[in-house]
Amino acid sequence: MSETVQVGHIGSISVAWTDPTGVTVPVDGPTAWSSTDDTIITVVVATGNPLIANWHTVGLGNAQLIATADADLGAGFRKVSCSTDFDVIPGEATGGTTTVTDLGPGEPSSGGPRKK
Repeated sequence: MSETVQVGHIGSISVAWTDPTGVTVPVDGPTAWSSTDDTIITVVVATGNPLIANWHTVGLGNAQLIATADADLGAGFRKVSCSTDFDVIPGEATGGTTTVTDLGPGEPSSGGPRKK
């Protein structure tokens, strides 16, 4: 799965662990969340539910958010993980600023002001 998101945005991501037939199944212990590049997107587990995490895009580029858990419901450990690709792009223009430069006395011309 891939998402395109603007820099400076926040959101949430969730995981549902499934068996080969697509049925939701439990895992052993909490789900851990990580980012492949914290300079592009950060992730923090949501309070009270480790199947949900909150993300914040902080830089431009590509990174993944990865959920990891223990699929072995017994005493052993068998890692299961899934990831989502994020393409973080610049924000859209919402306004603008102008800059005024006073060149002193002159006459207008099609190529810009002409000084006397």
